[in-house]
Amino acid sequence: MKREVDEAMDERLAGIGRRTAALRPRAGFDDRVMRAVKASGTPGLFEDVLRAARAMVPVAVMAAALAMGWAVRTDRAADMSLAATFDAVELEW
Repeated sequence: MKREVDEAMDERLAGIGRRTAALRPRAGFDDRVMRAVKASGTPGLFEDVLRAARAMVPVAVMAAALAMGWAVRTDRAADMSLAATFDAVELEW
């Protein structure tokens, strides 16, 4: 079974090779590519910072979510500690 599949695949690949053998790039293709590469220039500091910032977005989102969770938890703890001070207190003169 595997040998039949391999032979069928070899036949298909050979057929693709025969049909695409005459395909070649047009004259001047290499020159056009090299001109486009030179025209694009080298990325500057701004592009490097943007590329690094895009990589850090998931980390920043996770840090923001953790900070929100911590803030809510801390706020509840502060509310509970302040609630104890709201008890009735009698003053003597």
